[in-house]
Amino acid sequence: MRRASGDYIWVADNGRCIRNDNGEAVRLVGAIRDITARKLAETRLRATRMEAEQARQRLDDAIESISEGIVLFDAEDRVVLCNSNFRDYFAKTAGEELAATIQPGVLFSDFMRAAHAQGMLPLVDEQGGIDAYIEMRKEMRRNPQEPIEQQLADGTWLQINEHKTAEGGIASVYTDVTELKKREVEASAKTEMLESLSSRLSKYLSPQIYSSIFSAGDNVEIAPNRKKLTVFFSDIVGFTSLVDSHESEELTNLLNQYLTEMSKIAIAHGATVDKFIGDAIFAFFGDPVSKGIEHDAQTCVAMALAMQARLDELRRGWNDKGLDDTFQLRIGITTGFCTVGNFGSEDRLDYTAIGNAVNLAARLQAFAEPGGILLDYETYHLVKDTIGPAEEVHAPLKGFATPVRAFSIQRPKEGDDSAITLDRAGVHIRIDNSSLMNADREDAVRLLKRALMDIEEGGHAKA
Repeated sequence: MRRASGDYIWVADNGRCIRNDNGEAVRLVGAIRDITARKLAETRLRATRMEAEQARQRLDDAIESISEGIVLFDAEDRVVLCNSNFRDYFAKTAGEELAATIQPGVLFSDFMRAAHAQGMLPLVDEQGGIDAYIEMRKEMRRNPQEPIEQQLADGTWLQINEHKTAEGGIASVYTDVTELKKREVEASAKTEMLESLSSRLSKYLSPQIYSSIFSAGDNVEIAPNRKKLTVFFSDIVGFTSLVDSHESEELTNLLNQYLTEMSKIAIAHGATVDKFIGDAIFAFFGDPVSKGIEHDAQTCVAMALAMQARLDELRRGWNDKGLDDTFQLRIGITTGFCTVGNFGSEDRLDYTAIGNAVNLAARLQAFAEPGGILLDYETYHLVKDTIGPAEEVHAPLKGFATPVRAFSIQRPKEGDDSAITLDRAGVHIRIDNSSLMNADREDAVRLLKRALMDIEEGGHAKA
């Protein structure tokens, strides 16, 4: 503004001439105020724009410094901003040209279709094609929850975490989890290998020892303990002589079948099967678990009777196949203190039991008559109330200075009323009453009563 001569003032703002009286002076002041306010507003706007640009630059710098891929979408699924790490995933697998098109304003569906056309998403076709994939992703973006995993054509695995913004858009973080996936695959392969190894190892160990090792209940170390065990030895009479008269393959199949059936019975009764020595079986009760000395002895005798009965059944089947040999078991059972645990070197251990009771059981087995079971005095004292009378014998055994007092028990002969067998479609019942101990007999009665009720009602028996 400048002053002129006379009664006029020229205002540079718009070139208007304002008369210099009181009213015109007021208008002049108002015009100056408007000009000043406008200039201040423009200044503030420039400052605000500058601050906004600076804030935007700081945001760009911040997301560029993040190692993950970052992308922000608006409510219409258009890119608002993203960092170069996000574009790099596309550049490596779909090309730099496609990556360069991912700019603010581009739709999520457009660049994903272009990426699929370049072969970036190999698993999409297995999921119904790109259109189905995009619809699935849109649905998931409406309500983001669990992270999404996606494999790219170059083998890269991405984990996508999404969060809904206040404006209705989506903020997505793409993390390269390829190394994690490789470790998972390696861990899975190792787990499968260990499970396979564990399964194979279980065939070489009794269930109790296997469980003890793999439950980490005991340290695997050379630390035997003294325990009172009931020891069992069995042997097939005359089996060794069969080697000369039968083919080895035939004998191998027969022996494996026999040992399999005897092992099932031993496991069912809770025995620890120490080892197989040809056709002989060495097992014991009382370690690593025990239900008491008396129960262990009674269960061992029940197991022996069940084995005798099962061998009779196997023998009939073998005879039908032309094996006319008479197979019979000799069994020796003793009860006494043994040293039991891991024996061997620091590199190789063998879980077993040693002691006088083990030696005596082996000697009694060798002295027993075919089809007979010999018990030492202590075992008989523990089981006599459940098996009834037995024949007392004085056995002159190798390694013992005086004859050993033993008791011979025999299982009921075929045709006795104590054995019940029924095989029909849907029914398999075998009860050897002479082999049942008191506790087992009570369980058998309870189950049979329940089964009878369910059969009469047309239902199913339940244990």
